[in-house]
Amino acid sequence: MQARLRHLHYNRIVKTWDVVIIGGGVIGLSLAWRLRRDGAGVLIVEKSEPAREATHAAGGMIAHCDPHNPPALASLIAASARMYPEFVRELREASFESPDLRNAGTLAFFEEDESPGCEGARAIGDEELARLEPLVSLRGRSFFLPESSVDPRKLGSALEKTLRHSGVDFVTGSPVNEVAVLAGRAAGVRTAKSFYAGDVVVNCAGAWASMIQPFGVPTRPVKGQVVCVVPPPGPHRPGPLIQHVIRTPEVYIVPRSDGRIVLGATVEEAGFDKRVDPVTVQRLHRAAANVAPAIGDMRIHEVWAGLRPGSPDDLPILGPTALPGYFAATGHYRDGILLAPITAHVMSQLLSGRAPDFDLGPFSPLRFG
Repeated sequence: MQARLRHLHYNRIVKTWDVVIIGGGVIGLSLAWRLRRDGAGVLIVEKSEPAREATHAAGGMIAHCDPHNPPALASLIAASARMYPEFVRELREASFESPDLRNAGTLAFFEEDESPGCEGARAIGDEELARLEPLVSLRGRSFFLPESSVDPRKLGSALEKTLRHSGVDFVTGSPVNEVAVLAGRAAGVRTAKSFYAGDVVVNCAGAWASMIQPFGVPTRPVKGQVVCVVPPPGPHRPGPLIQHVIRTPEVYIVPRSDGRIVLGATVEEAGFDKRVDPVTVQRLHRAAANVAPAIGDMRIHEVWAGLRPGSPDDLPILGPTALPGYFAATGHYRDGILLAPITAHVMSQLLSGRAPDFDLGPFSPLRFG
């Protein structure tokens, strides 16, 4: 299966692809990678630049032990977390770039009525907490969780580089306005500038998925503000001063291997507003300093806001829509990075006519009518 030429009914010859993917975030990129490895000709149509929206803004936690994860997602979350090491290994070999997969684990502070939902999690006392993370002064009901994290920006960059080298085509800076319909099925997509023909179309447009007509996919933007801090100048040990991801009810702290530390994140129903609020930035910084006082002395390096793709029931939207040949893979809310490998896996199975390894019925676009 490759991109090829096709005669339209009015005798115009156009290039066509096996699959046209709307949206170049981590979900669309991961799906394109899987489809291309299966031999499909793939085009990604992205309204701005690949991996520059929700992926660029994400914290990168592979938080499969989080007690707030929806029960309906438990099997997909567990499977995706298991896939991550091989997913990253293959991507690193293909791109010669590292997504900065860190496996030190998470130190989580839970409320009294919360418990981690994964094997290998264990409660830890103050003495072990101090040994594992000397800079953390917060005490309370804490757990060690066998979780990982990645740098989503590096992950997106590695995916894009791999796809371009493998022959996936990109159209950037051109938002899709509608799915083209021919003889009662999807036939490609239209932008303000052009038409791109495809046998199958997949809406991976994240928070913007609902804007594509017809058969809109009901996503909404959920804003998250994030702060990045760096240690003050001076000698210190190589790598991050904090080794583990730290999660509390007020803030999460995600170290990067280059020394940056990401603090997040708000959950705001604010439409498509991506402005950053200085008061919120200071609140996140103070909350992190309450966990580890050394963070209070760190310089704020960067602040940003991203738009997560929420759905009416806050579950992903995966599978065929009411229009034959038109599929959705969006609505991952706070779990887009976590669920990227398994989403690519099951959607590629579905698009190739195979039965997915997991029941996608609970995530069907048709559940919304």
